[in-house]
Amino acid sequence: MCTETRKAPPKAGSGSPAPPGSSRATRRDWAGLAVVLLAMFMSQIDMFIVNVAAPDIQADLHAGFGQLQFVIDGYVIAYAAGIVTGGRLGDRAGRKRTFQYGVAAFMLTSLLCALAPSPATLIAARVLQGLSAAVMTPQVLSLIRSVFVHERDRARAIGAYGASIGAGVIAGLVGGGFLLDLDVAGLGWRMIFLINLPIGAAILAAAVPAVSESRSADLPRLDIVGAVFTALLLPLVLIPLVVGAEHAWPWWTYLCFALSAAGAVAFLRWERRMEAEGSDPLLPARLLRADGFPLSMVTVLLFFSGNAGLFLVLTYHLQSGLKLTPMAASLVFVPLGLGFIAASAACRKLAARFGIGVSVAGGLVMAAGLAAVPAVTGLDRGDQAIWLAMVMGVSGLGQGLVVAPLVDTVLSRVHPDDAGAGSGVLNTVTQAGMAFGVALIGALYRGFLRANPQSPGPDADVDDFARAFDLTAYVLAGLAIGTALFAARLGRIRTSTGRG
Repeated sequence: MCTETRKAPPKAGSGSPAPPGSSRATRRDWAGLAVVLLAMFMSQIDMFIVNVAAPDIQADLHAGFGQLQFVIDGYVIAYAAGIVTGGRLGDRAGRKRTFQYGVAAFMLTSLLCALAPSPATLIAARVLQGLSAAVMTPQVLSLIRSVFVHERDRARAIGAYGASIGAGVIAGLVGGGFLLDLDVAGLGWRMIFLINLPIGAAILAAAVPAVSESRSADLPRLDIVGAVFTALLLPLVLIPLVVGAEHAWPWWTYLCFALSAAGAVAFLRWERRMEAEGSDPLLPARLLRADGFPLSMVTVLLFFSGNAGLFLVLTYHLQSGLKLTPMAASLVFVPLGLGFIAASAACRKLAARFGIGVSVAGGLVMAAGLAAVPAVTGLDRGDQAIWLAMVMGVSGLGQGLVVAPLVDTVLSRVHPDDAGAGSGVLNTVTQAGMAFGVALIGALYRGFLRANPQSPGPDADVDDFARAFDLTAYVLAGLAIGTALFAARLGRIRTSTGRG
């Protein structure tokens, strides 16, 4: 995807459409988009495929519930902690080159995950896999922002980006169940990581002719101190959230929270100092000053927190509560992914007419679907699975309506020279939201169940799982309503300023 001859879009914060003379995307640009979206697809597979395999991993490696959350969150925390730095590396070293290194590292770390003999080694391998994803995936939105400068092209590209996420959800959840049920060569859950090797090889081969190099015109220097801050702050918050409830909130969890708050203040001061000295901060202040950018990040945080929490608790409800096989449980997720893809495809025309209002409607649709959960969990096992699949389809439709307009709103405020930083911030908040969702919603669900979901004991029955899922669904519906409210506020900011 070539950017060298393109006219620059408006400066950050303008949000106005690309001028009429802006060059349109070429066939090579669209081919390159397909390649980088395949990488996004692969990263989404690894996010969601672990949810389906979670009970099997926990049983095979004799892991605790907290350790299992770390198998999910270790990836997400490392991803979130490194993604701004990964985006900035692409700005400076070249987005294609950085992308290729990230894909190669993702393949290697996937192999390490597949070979893990214990919960501790699997968690460590997942952290490394998350770091490699932090190098690979921010280049996707960076390339979209820098290549597709025409408004219609960018809308199509972002719609495809949203569809690739939905396809990754289906492939991760359904493919995970299929691979576990197939049990290739007796490898069990290990195949969910080995599948990345052929996918990654195809991406590397196709990237050579299809993706052209691009980088920031300013060649920003890497903010090493800022990178260290981001690598430390999120783990300081998320690690105690994951293990705190299981260990009755020991004193060190509160120390971590205090250190993270102090570190956040120090990080922002350092970034302001870097900018005042004319250096290149990891988080440019102009990003935070852009109209609606902070509010859009809050909206992203709420949205993805609810999504990640839903996938975790629904998996345990289906497999531990209803005693469904991994394959049968994964089929319940299919309508969710299909709804997500369908809504993402429809968003291009809807967003052109209604703007961020599409995200508002999406949040309300999500809330309606989640609020229907208690009406379904009282049914018998067979009927309940069918109706839950329908409810998840409604929720997926709402999710697809939220993502594309929200992402477009964020990217429209980012100047091409800050494409890596803007993409990095967006992806950081996305991954942080998912990590918060797994940690907080997982802790709430366990508290409502009053037992370990994997081994609840003889006194827990399907009604206990239903009650815990019902209460958690109400919380998730509240997060969906919050997403709609913040998106509505974001729309008013855009209208009042005439931007975005």
